[in-house]
Amino acid sequence: MSTVSQFLSAARTQLLTATGAILSEETIYTIRTSGRSPRHLEFAVGRASETPLQGSQKPADGMPVRYPVDVVAAYQLLPKDRAVSMDSAEDFAASLRAKMLAGTWLSTPGAIVLYQGMTIDSGIDGWVWFTLTFSVSQTLTIS
Repeated sequence: MSTVSQFLSAARTQLLTATGAILSEETIYTIRTSGRSPRHLEFAVGRASETPLQGSQKPADGMPVRYPVDVVAAYQLLPKDRAVSMDSAEDFAASLRAKMLAGTWLSTPGAIVLYQGMTIDSGIDGWVWFTLTFSVSQTLTIS
């Protein structure tokens, strides 16, 4: 059993092992709208909701839940060859996905991480934003 914050902290640490990745000072909610320029390969990790699963919800057993985790990342395209640069951006997103799915970093027994999909949005001129979504199932500690 563990907490959501422990899982998210471990996920941030794991994603920092992706080549060039930089942990944002912003949250997944503010990284795109903070008013400051993004940093190349900057990312944020967070979740917006939680659903209890069937099963015991006793303090001794914990509470089984499922929640989506989003990884939001910024990538600056090169001005002279944006098509090739976009290929590199896709590679960066794939490396973040692979890091999240590499089960060796999970310290929470029984936690399951499943990839749910990715969206790509344009940002300010020359920037793209990736949002990778994962579904996490784990048993939370009830204190």
